[in-house]
Amino acid sequence: MKRRTFIKLSLITSTILTNTKITASSKIQNNTKKSNILILGGGFAGISTAKYLKQLNPNLNVTLVEKNNTFISCPFSNAWIGEIEGITYESLCFDYNSSILKHKYNFINETIIDINKKEKIVTTHKSILEYDFLVMTLGIDYNYKKILKKSKEKIKEVSLKAPAALKPGSELIKLKKMITDFKGGNFVITLPRSSYKCPPAPYERACMIANYFKKNKINGKVILIDPRAKPASKANIYLEAFNNEYKEFIEYKPLTNFKDIDFRRKKIYTKHFNEKLNKYMKNEIDFNEASIIPPNRANRLYKKANIEMYTQGWVKLRKPTYQTITDSDIYVIGDAQGEYPFPKSAQMANSCALVLAKDIDARIRNQVFDYKRNLPGNVCYSIISENKGAWVSHNYKYEDKMITFSKTSNLSKNNFIAAKDWYSSFTKELF
Repeated sequence: MKRRTFIKLSLITSTILTNTKITASSKIQNNTKKSNILILGGGFAGISTAKYLKQLNPNLNVTLVEKNNTFISCPFSNAWIGEIEGITYESLCFDYNSSILKHKYNFINETIIDINKKEKIVTTHKSILEYDFLVMTLGIDYNYKKILKKSKEKIKEVSLKAPAALKPGSELIKLKKMITDFKGGNFVITLPRSSYKCPPAPYERACMIANYFKKNKINGKVILIDPRAKPASKANIYLEAFNNEYKEFIEYKPLTNFKDIDFRRKKIYTKHFNEKLNKYMKNEIDFNEASIIPPNRANRLYKKANIEMYTQGWVKLRKPTYQTITDSDIYVIGDAQGEYPFPKSAQMANSCALVLAKDIDARIRNQVFDYKRNLPGNVCYSIISENKGAWVSHNYKYEDKMITFSKTSNLSKNNFIAAKDWYSSFTKELF
């Protein structure tokens, strides 16, 4: 499948805002009503939104606020862990300046402290920023309390010693070191019952760690603990890989819930559903290293801003839009939204960003935007082995609710090549 089927990105021009006591509205150069747009969070959703807004209307004053000065990609980070040829840590890292200069949006490299909806003000550790429209693309936080109902010290211990590594940066580097230092034994990965960032990621990671063991002749096994009956994404592809390519290196445990971990005894405690007895049974698993993925939820700043959320911790939106229930001038896309059955993936974030940008542009022009005729699409590639890959695609139809149509590819070398081409093209258009 050719990447142009899924990705139609375009170019634009750019300007940079310096820090210290500037307002996002200070650079408005036209009389367009509500042309001052503030984007919080510089992940794929945030950068894509800035790009598309400037593409649709170069006169808009678009400002992206991001605390990090380097962008680190989660897509292809598993391939880096698995030592797939041509994938280095450098190939995951991008300079925000490249995107800023390419697409002509403003950039403020500061940490967000507070959001005042009534006054339409965002406060950072250095600046006070005004907005007309606010786009929140702040991603996820981990909710360890859902699985570790103990002390803060235990949560800190788990996050440091068994990193989830669904966020780019230090925990991903820590996980990589755990794998490269691994001498043998059991490497356990646990999945949460609820939704989490990038559905195929833990299964792809299991394959890539197994690939590393196989490639380097390490007497190790990946034990994958999953509350589900089958993998959450590309189920047939991953089960095929577990049972064939990595038969000696991956043990998949479906219908199994993580309960606790003891680092001193090197034990992980679970409850496994015994289908013959029709009940859950307690179990202990020995481990040498572990990656505990807790339930995910929307970044803490959504709650701090009093954005209405579901009990699972995801943001409520005004159907069929990406406007929050709380405030129609505040938009949420990316991993934090909980209104639609969209996978929390980079391509979906990019696709939703275009829809969102069209809505804001239409509102500024006093036009009506039809979300039902502008639905997003998704493709998510996975690297399964040294030379094989697969993809899953999602298309949508909106009636009384969002209806999903999905398709999964076969496992092949062509899809491995397509995955690398997708990543190269996707990042090149943004940076």
